[in-house]
Amino acid sequence: MVRRLIEMVASEAERSGGEEVSVVRVEVGALSGVEPMLVQLAYDQLISGSRLAGSRLEIEVVPLRARCDQCGVFEVPQFHFSCPRCGSPRTVVVSGEEFRLVSFDQFTKRGEPQE
Repeated sequence: MVRRLIEMVASEAERSGGEEVSVVRVEVGALSGVEPMLVQLAYDQLISGSRLAGSRLEIEVVPLRARCDQCGVFEVPQFHFSCPRCGSPRTVVVSGEEFRLVSFDQFTKRGEPQE
């Protein structure tokens, strides 16, 4: 998964003409099954020798949220999916399952930001 992320960013950076990637930003959901610390370790090891060498990975952990048909959106405490307001078990997860590339910054050889 991390290898694919690196390949995707490197490919997009090359396509858009940037020389060096400085920051990669991802979102990791609390229910995604992805451990942020392990993603960071894998990233640090896999970027060696790539276009992303020397770049920094920024990970934002997205909280687990669900929506109750009657009460609206709420944060899910300790994987207890019933609505905290009305107790209804009829809820749907609306965030917290993602592992997604948000953005990355790249520069030209002269160190100028690439848009």
